[in-house]
Amino acid sequence: MDDSGLLLEKCYQIPFVLFKKSFTAFQKKFVYPKTYLIMALLAVVIGIYAYFIINGDASQKPVYCTVILVCCVLIGFQWYNPKKIRRNLLLAVREIEQDQYRIRIYPEYLEIGTILPPEDSASDSETDDLFDDTPEENFSGTRIYYNKNLHVIEYQDFFMLYQTKTMFYVLPKSDFSEEELEILRVHFSQKLDQTFQQN
Repeated sequence: MDDSGLLLEKCYQIPFVLFKKSFTAFQKKFVYPKTYLIMALLAVVIGIYAYFIINGDASQKPVYCTVILVCCVLIGFQWYNPKKIRRNLLLAVREIEQDQYRIRIYPEYLEIGTILPPEDSASDSETDDLFDDTPEENFSGTRIYYNKNLHVIEYQDFFMLYQTKTMFYVLPKSDFSEEELEILRVHFSQKLDQTFQQN
C-alpha cells in the first residue's frame, strides 16, 4: 500500500464504557428527536380524544377509549425500542471489546477499520521462517473521503465520525497523544469546515 502523504496512523481499542457513552450520544442526536416528536404527536391525539370523551357523544366513547389505548401502546413502544436496541447492541459489543482498530489519516481521505487476528496456519508460519518474511497484517477497513457527507463531532472523551444516521465510528481520545489530537482537530477543521463540530 502507498503510504505517501500519511499524516497520522494510530491503533486503538474501544472500551465498553466508552462505546456505551458514544452510542447513547448517537441516539440522542439522531434517534430521540424523532422519537420524542412521534410521542408528542401521539400525546396530542390522546388529548383530542380525551376531550371527545368528556364532551362528545356517549355512544362513541368506546371508540375514543380504544384510540387512546392504541396511542398509549405506541408511545410505550417509542420509549422502549431505543433502549432495547441499545441493550442488545451493548451485549454484542461485550464480545468484541478486545478488538483492535486502526485509523490512517491522509490528505484527501481516511481509512478506519478492524485489525483482524492472524490466521493460525502452521504451513504459513514455516514459510515465513524459511524466507524470513513478516506476515502481512490482516485489516478490514473502509476508505472514507472528506466531503459534505462526512461529519465529525468532538466530545470530551472521543471523536464520533459518521456518514449516515445509521452507522458511526468512535475514536477514543485516551489512545491519542495531545499532539495527535491536535493533528486530528486541525485536519478535520480544514477538510470538513461546517461538518466538524466541537462539543
